Amino acid sequence: MRVAIVVEAIPPYCGGGEQVAWIHAVEMVKRHEVTVVTFGEKYGKEVRDGVEVFFLPRSNRALFEYSTIRRSLLNDCIDRISPDVIHCHMPNVLSACIRKKKRLLVNTIHDSYLHHPGNRETISRQAWFKYTVMRRINVVRSDIVTCVSRYSRDIMRSRYRNHANKIVFIPNPISERFFTPVENADDGYVLNFGRQIEEKMGSLIKVARRMPETKFLFVGTGNMAKDHGLPNAEFVGFSNSVEKYMDKATICVFPSLSENFPLAGLEAMARGKPVIATRSGFSEYIEHDKNGILLESADFKIVEKAIKRLQEDRLFRKAIGQQGRITAEQYQPGQVLAQYERLYQDALRDDRINEAVYKQ
Repeated sequence: MRVAIVVEAIPPYCGGGEQVAWIHAVEMVKRHEVTVVTFGEKYGKEVRDGVEVFFLPRSNRALFEYSTIRRSLLNDCIDRISPDVIHCHMPNVLSACIRKKKRLLVNTIHDSYLHHPGNRETISRQAWFKYTVMRRINVVRSDIVTCVSRYSRDIMRSRYRNHANKIVFIPNPISERFFTPVENADDGYVLNFGRQIEEKMGSLIKVARRMPETKFLFVGTGNMAKDHGLPNAEFVGFSNSVEKYMDKATICVFPSLSENFPLAGLEAMARGKPVIATRSGFSEYIEHDKNGILLESADFKIVEKAIKRLQEDRLFRKAIGQQGRITAEQYQPGQVLAQYERLYQDALRDDRINEAVYKQ
């Protein structure tokens, strides 16, 4: 099987959806011909981790350029690959402008933007129109739409009722590197990693002010990664080896206001670390008090209470850390990508989705 994976960016500098696309490529190239099409500084080609990567010129006017003057560049690239399957992660202008021909077109929805009514007020009317129109175009053109959470699948089926039969759930995988041997260390700090923005970790700054005896470590970049005048809060910036910080943490905390199927919680669980997180997105794989702690809200007082509870109960920390590791093992790349392979094969063979296999 020949697969073309289309995505806006690839590691190291990218978001969770793009990371999943790269995991997808690296795992599938073990058994199939896989090529990634993405953006770069200029047109070019290289091989990374055994995966052939085509770079299209990046543009601030991608919607206009790749729907008009650069459309042939995009489609010539796809034609050179001549894939059986075109799989677009985080579908956008690229996936909307691809000529399908007789190829199977799969789009994976990673974001949860449409799921939160309040988001409509955060962007301009023009940007919202472009976003919703592009989403509808991609859903209509797709042969299959996969969602990375059950919640997202249900919302998408409700929103696009005429296309509900082709919308299925397949979860995110996490990289194999998080399952390597764990360094058994505990330096006593509370860890948060990911985008350092108010929406995802702002309440932890307030908690740090109230818990001066506890060290808080933050890994990642964003406008909150700055000096807050707290001697017990340290921002270390972007890291390609975040697992070394996980291994020395006592607790990993993610008080995010909006997530879909966040990788961060599973990555920490794969290292055997107890996780505290909000229900938004994290409830897809965390069961309260069994393999983690789910917060009813991101209010700093609630977050502080949960942290203190785990700090004071070592046996409980160990128990949910062990259960978290068991949970994370269900999301290893081989297991998740096998679901995509069956999806492709069923659709290519029967020209339809065997929904019974994927309905979860």
